[in-house]
Amino acid sequence: MNFDIFSAMLLNIGLLILLAQILARIKAVRRVIVHEDDSLKDQLFLILIFSSIGIISNYTGYSINGAIANTRVIGVMASGFIGGPVVSVIVGLVAGLHRFLIDINGFSTIACSISTVIGGIVAAFASKNVKKNKYSSSELFLITFIVESLQMLIILLIARPFDEAFLLVKNIFLPMTIFNSVGMVLFVGVFKNLITEQEHKVGKKVALTFDITQKCLPILKTGEFNEDNCKEIGEIILDYSEDLAVVFTDTERIISVNGKIKLPCHNSDSLPGISSRVFKEKEVIVAEDAPENDVFHEPLKHMIAISVPLIKNDDVFGSMIIFSKKYRISYQSQITFADGLGKLFSAQFELADMEMQKELLVKAEYKALQSQINPHFIFNSLNTISSFVREKPDDARELLIALATYFRNSIKTKDALVSIYEEMEYVEAFLQLVKARFDDRLEINMDVEEDLNCMVPCLIVQPIVENAVLHGAMSRKTGRVAIKVRKNGKGVLISVSDNGHGVPQDILERLKNDRSDESSIGLANVDKRLAYIYGRGNGLDIVSTPSGTTVNINISKNQPMTKAG
Repeated sequence: MNFDIFSAMLLNIGLLILLAQILARIKAVRRVIVHEDDSLKDQLFLILIFSSIGIISNYTGYSINGAIANTRVIGVMASGFIGGPVVSVIVGLVAGLHRFLIDINGFSTIACSISTVIGGIVAAFASKNVKKNKYSSSELFLITFIVESLQMLIILLIARPFDEAFLLVKNIFLPMTIFNSVGMVLFVGVFKNLITEQEHKVGKKVALTFDITQKCLPILKTGEFNEDNCKEIGEIILDYSEDLAVVFTDTERIISVNGKIKLPCHNSDSLPGISSRVFKEKEVIVAEDAPENDVFHEPLKHMIAISVPLIKNDDVFGSMIIFSKKYRISYQSQITFADGLGKLFSAQFELADMEMQKELLVKAEYKALQSQINPHFIFNSLNTISSFVREKPDDARELLIALATYFRNSIKTKDALVSIYEEMEYVEAFLQLVKARFDDRLEINMDVEEDLNCMVPCLIVQPIVENAVLHGAMSRKTGRVAIKVRKNGKGVLISVSDNGHGVPQDILERLKNDRSDESSIGLANVDKRLAYIYGRGNGLDIVSTPSGTTVNINISKNQPMTKAG
C-alpha cells in the first residue's frame, strides 16, 4: 500500500477545507451562498469559484502510474449541492475539460474526464434531495463514495492497457473513495454552517415579526392609516429591531418618518421611487441606490431600503419602507422580516376595515328597523285611539301618552345603552296600545324584578314582544303573552313567552342560518345585534313547540364586547 497517496490526499483535503473556511469569511461569497434567489449573476459567481477549486485540485493531485490521485470530485459535486443543478453540470464540464487538456496523452485521461462530468451530473440530480435533507453527512458520504467507485469502474472499462488500469485502481481506490467522501462531508459542512446560521436568523426575524405585530395590534385595530398611528408603529419596529429607520407612505406622499434618516425639505412630501415600484408590482422591492432627484438619494448612499406593499381588498393603499445597514452578508432575513410585517399589518388593517363595515351594516339594519316600526304601528294605533275618543276619552288620553312614549323610545339613538327599566317602559307602552286594539282576546302578564342594575341596547325587547303577540298569541282565540325579567347569575334573563302554535321549523332554520324573511326580520335583527354587541354565541335562545314559543335573552352585566352603536 502506497502511504504517500494517503498523505497527499489528506494534505489536499486539508487545503480544500482551509480554502472553504477562507471563502466562508468573504462577505461576497457568504452573501451568494446564503442567498435563496438563483440569479444568473450568483450562479456565474459560484461557477467561477467551484471551477477554480476543481482546476486547483487537478494541479495539487498526486501523480501515480501516469494518472492523478486528486480531490477534484469534491469541488465539482459540492457546487451542485450548494449552487444547484446548472452550476454543477457546468463546473463538471469545466473541470473535466481541464483534466483532459493538462494531460491529453495520459492513459487514464479520457476516463477521468468522463467521470468528472458524470460527477457533476449526479450532483445535479441529487442536489434537491441533499438540500431537503439538510446536507446529511451520511448522504453526502454515500453519494461521493458511489461516484468515486463509478470512476474506478470507468477507468477499468476505458483506460488501456488494462493491466496498468487495474494497478492504478488498486492503488488509488481506497484513498480516493474514503478520503474524498469524508472530505466532501467536511467541505460542505463549512458552507452548511453558513446556511444553518442564516436559517436561524430568518427564524428569529419571523418570531420578531409576530412580537412587533402583537405590540402594534391596538393601533392596527383602529384601522386608521394616519401620521400618528404610523409614527407609533415605526417607533415600535425600531425599539424591537436593529433597523435604522422606518418610513410609511400612502399612494401619494410620505406619511411618517422614524429613525436615523433625513429627507431633503424641498421634496420630502414627494413619493419615493421605490414606493412607486411597489404600488405597480405589488411585491417586495429592495433598493441599494436611487437617482439624484429621488427623496431617498442621500439615505441610500449608506443604507439599503426594503419596501413592502400594504394591501387591503387586493388594492395597495400604502407602503412600509425599512432601512438597514448597507453592507450586510445577506439581506434575506431582513426581506423576510419586512415582508412578514407588511402582510400581517395588511391583514390587520383589512380586518379592522371589515369590522367597521360590519358595524355600519348593523347600524343601517337598526335604522331600517326603526323606519319599519313607526309606519307599521301608526295606522292601527291611531285607529284604536280615534275609536276611544268619544266613548272612552280618558282611555284615549292614556293611549296617546303611551303612543308618545313608544315613539320617543323608537327614535332613540343606538349609540347608547339604556337601563332595563327604560326598555321595559317602551315595551309596556307598546303592549298598552296592542291591548287596546285586541281587548279581551289578549292577556298580558309582565313580571319585572326590582333592583336590576343592568344596561341593555335600546329596542332589543320590543321586536320580540311584537313577534310574540302578532305571530304567536293572536293565532289563538285567546292569546297569552308572558314577559319575565329576573336576575340570572351575573346577568339578567329576559323571557318572552306566548301560547301560539309555535314557530315553523323552516323559519327557525332560516334564523339560525341568517336567512330571515319579512315575517322574522325583527327577531333576526335582535339576534344579530346581540351577537355583535356581546359576542358570538350570545344571541337569542328560542324554544318552540306546537303549544307556544319562549324566547330567552341573557344579558351580561359586564361591559359589552362592542359599543351598542
